[in-house]
Amino acid sequence: MKTNLIDGLIFQWLARYETFKEARRQESLRRLSKIAPTARIDAEADIQNILGDPLAITMGENSYLRGRLITYGHGGQIHIGDWCYIGARSEIWSMNSITIGNRVLIAHDVNIHDGDAHSKDADERHRHYRHILEKGHPRSAQEMPGVKSAPIVIEDDVWISFGVTVLKGVRIGKGSVIAANSFVTHDVPPGVVYRCQITPIIEAIK
Repeated sequence: MKTNLIDGLIFQWLARYETFKEARRQESLRRLSKIAPTARIDAEADIQNILGDPLAITMGENSYLRGRLITYGHGGQIHIGDWCYIGARSEIWSMNSITIGNRVLIAHDVNIHDGDAHSKDADERHRHYRHILEKGHPRSAQEMPGVKSAPIVIEDDVWISFGVTVLKGVRIGKGSVIAANSFVTHDVPPGVVYRCQITPIIEAIK
């Protein structure tokens, strides 16, 4: 009986400690960004604002984050409107700017990238990788030769289904639906369902 009581007290203490630890983590994430008071950050969510400017990542009223928001060391902005949902394991990476309107639903396992991340040139790619390991993320575009970026805009009321990849320079029009596992590399007009069939293309590196 005494053992059960002690076990119960230990369990309660551990539960309170985990709750406290998560509250501290959430507080830290909110300091890294400008998150509306009514927005929710799930326990599995993460915000990596390498740039350090809280205004670089914003999220509006009643939005719910379960995925990851990441800016690069040399730049990037992520702005999410009101009543949006970012699903589990979805990642939004910005080195330029990603603007997401209101009432946008982004399902799980979605990737949104407004930059190439690495150069096509092997030597430049290796130097970039070494820079990250030895000095941290580059703090200027000049330190990342061959890496290109362009803004992404996702307008109001878009639904992006699971497993979608959205690449740089794309605008998705208001109210459109992006079907599961699609690759979005060009603009999508408003009010359509977008599906894509992947056909391999092999070409010389330019």
